[in-house]
Amino acid sequence: MKTNHGRVAFTLIELLVVIAIIGVLAAMLLPVLGGAKQRAKRIACVSNIHQFLLASHMYANDNDQRFPLGASDSKVFDPNGILDDAIPILSTNTRATFVRYAGTFNMLCCPSLGPPFDTPDGYPQNGYGVCIGYNYLGGHANTPWPLLATNGAYWSSPQKTTDTGSNINSGTPLITDMNDWSPGYGGSVVPHSSTGAVQTGGDYSNQSAFGAAATSLGATGGNVGAMDGSTAWVRINRMKLRRGSQQWDTSGCYAIW
Repeated sequence: MKTNHGRVAFTLIELLVVIAIIGVLAAMLLPVLGGAKQRAKRIACVSNIHQFLLASHMYANDNDQRFPLGASDSKVFDPNGILDDAIPILSTNTRATFVRYAGTFNMLCCPSLGPPFDTPDGYPQNGYGVCIGYNYLGGHANTPWPLLATNGAYWSSPQKTTDTGSNINSGTPLITDMNDWSPGYGGSVVPHSSTGAVQTGGDYSNQSAFGAAATSLGATGGNVGAMDGSTAWVRINRMKLRRGSQQWDTSGCYAIW
């Protein structure tokens, strides 16, 4: 079709065909672009865990090879006088120590997670300390903790960089992604799903999930940083259920890595 000025113009049908083709191409490209974005966040997560591991070892080099304590600020004692620890929670002093050695608070949180984890003051937990965006497995007392009432696996907490035996070696996990949930407190954290971190109502701690398991919310896996400084991605179907708090069983914290 020609205009009055002799230039070729598109018909309505031709325009609709072009729009349809663009729509098909967009539908094909968006998942690819989304997948690339998630892969980039996983790589950034690996970088954060490396910084976290480095800060742990720098502290240990200055303190007789001992890792920072994993104890919380909890004032809840059991009959044996043991403080209640929880692996995603650091005492305020330990968190400040990590920030000082790393030079930033950003490495204490998976880049996929947003508020309240990635803020300068972190995610305060009344009477316990600060919930960070990873599980820190070093310096916890009296591990392995009792098994969960449900099927779960033991884990042992590294105390020193030189620890050997008792299921601790250079490949023992020291820092893991926070695939955690708490039926007692009603929160769930999923840093990596097929579409990124899971959030409900803009909340990455998913309080409205009422403590649903990370697997049921779409977790696909997580990064695990070992004592030797290595980091590996572990698929969700290869992970094992672990106890995430020292004192509490089914009302406490669950974790998988």
